Amino acid sequence: MGDKPGTDDTEEYEGQVCRTVCSGLNGLVPLEEMQGRKVVVVANLKPVKMRGIKSCAMVLAASPKLKEGEVDDHKGPVELVTPPADSKAGDRVCFDGWRGEPEGILNPKKKLWETFQPGFTTTDNLEVAFDGSVVEAAGKAEIGKLTTANGGTCTVKTLKGATVR
Repeated sequence: MGDKPGTDDTEEYEGQVCRTVCSGLNGLVPLEEMQGRKVVVVANLKPVKMRGIKSCAMVLAASPKLKEGEVDDHKGPVELVTPPADSKAGDRVCFDGWRGEPEGILNPKKKLWETFQPGFTTTDNLEVAFDGSVVEAAGKAEIGKLTTANGGTCTVKTLKGATVR
């Protein structure tokens, strides 16, 4: 993830600084699709224990939006958010129109993630975006693509109008 040696919640493994990241994607994303690839993560969430293992980030993935009254059965489909091909570990991503310095570790009591996540979506062009019209606290009702500093856009394979979390 581009962390420097000695960063909290990291360890060195085979000469690289690494974070342990657990997810609930087992059975939803094939192992072969997870291994050896780039992903987009939220790295400023408070670490949590999952099945006794400390997880220090959250992998972003898309799933179809639920229709009104529909219950999430957690059966998928699920697609990992893919950063631009030229991105490197540690490249920051931001939503266009909402650029700025990242928050520190988010205080779970303030529910910032829960406030803004409902605006995370995918477009008809399979781009990951934030829809400010869905989140009153966003301050503006526009859509901004999730991009790297050099302008590359994060995408999904096939899910249009999906929820990203």
